[in-house]
Amino acid sequence: ATVVDFAYAVHTDVGHHCSAARVNHELAPLRTDLRNGDLVEIITSPQSSPNPVWLSYVKTGRARSKIRHFLRTMQNEESARLGERLLRQELLSLGVVPISIPSGAWDQLVKSSGQKSMEELYTDIGLGKRLPSVVARRLLIDTHSSWKEKSRGKKIRLLFRRWQGRGYLEHEGAAGGEGRR
Repeated sequence: ATVVDFAYAVHTDVGHHCSAARVNHELAPLRTDLRNGDLVEIITSPQSSPNPVWLSYVKTGRARSKIRHFLRTMQNEESARLGERLLRQELLSLGVVPISIPSGAWDQLVKSSGQKSMEELYTDIGLGKRLPSVVARRLLIDTHSSWKEKSRGKKIRLLFRRWQGRGYLEHEGAAGGEGRR
């Protein structure tokens, strides 16, 4: 086994944060193969995290699965942050402030997309499985229908601003579905 395998055998957090090692009182690379009787000291750092290269030299299945799980989780978290940022930018480019969208429309969007949570939808956008422009337009349709249901007979005017060449084109619509430019 290697130093990384040993670190994961001690504890998952020790493996996740190992940055260097001493084998028999001498600094050694993390890929060093260990022998029986070796004295091993794992040096950890809170900023360290598993590296995909580790998968090429770890020997035990436990270490390999822990590294894969960590990398997959980190990829999903980064993708979700990216997806949220992309959707927010798309909504702003359509002239809609995301905070002004009712929570019912967000819930409807999650249901209609077949996801369990908004986090999963953001992850799909960040991974490129869904286009932010399509999701934003779908959200606006859901927003329009939720406002339409709430209004029932009341005239509510919606104002959308869209970038057109050098300025914004304002589009007014009524909750009843009529619209004019």
